[in-house]
Amino acid sequence: MKKLISFDLKADFGFLKKPDTNEPIYITYNMLHKPALLGIMGAITGLKGFKVVLETGRKKKRTYIPEYYDVFNKVKVGIQPLNSENGNYMKTVIRYNNSVGYASREQGGNLLIDEQTLIKPSYRCFLLLEMENPIEAKLYHNIENNEAEYLPYLGKNDFSIWWDNFQKYDYEHFNPNCKSFKLASLFLKEETLKDGVKYLRGFKPKPSVTSKFMYFENLPIGYNLDLMQYDIKPFAFTDWDLEQDYQVNDTYKLSNEKIIQLF
Repeated sequence: MKKLISFDLKADFGFLKKPDTNEPIYITYNMLHKPALLGIMGAITGLKGFKVVLETGRKKKRTYIPEYYDVFNKVKVGIQPLNSENGNYMKTVIRYNNSVGYASREQGGNLLIDEQTLIKPSYRCFLLLEMENPIEAKLYHNIENNEAEYLPYLGKNDFSIWWDNFQKYDYEHFNPNCKSFKLASLFLKEETLKDGVKYLRGFKPKPSVTSKFMYFENLPIGYNLDLMQYDIKPFAFTDWDLEQDYQVNDTYKLSNEKIIQLF
């Protein structure tokens, strides 16, 4: 039996490092992404990190992946930013000074790191869990009862998180049967941008409304196990209506009438 739940993750600060940035500043993703959420789920249930060995490819290359990723990567998740400004969170840059001497080969042994840091990020996380699976059932129980085996954090262990507002939903697959619909969650952007204008073909703004927005970010959705790099996909988040024929897969209508995508 499957159950669809949500809970609201919150942190004072967060750092979801983009792997393609290094000097002179480390940059963070703005939005919580699926691999990071799976790590939080792993901490809640007490799963380990890079301990699992997989044999991949024709040459049976050994790949070390996190245990939590091996266990949870097929769980359908949805993410909705909360208390954001059109999907964006405030950020600041924090400079860290490590002067223990053996920390780096910098002149004088003094390592300076600048990190872009999220300020008060919060996200509503949707999980579709199989209750006959004991690990997923444990995750359900721990989230409902605000329990965790390890302290979960947002990107680095300096930034611990907490959660509240546990909710359960009745749900059904959503098939658009009206002229337009609205998604409450982040969703995979299947359509390409048209004519260089930052509007998706399927969006249909109402002229009388001026507060509409669209947010875009390329985010990790999993791991490429051959390269052991993030698998990056384009995502969008908007409060505009989408036309009936706009392609969004794996959408669900909840008992509160909200429509979300699980991926």
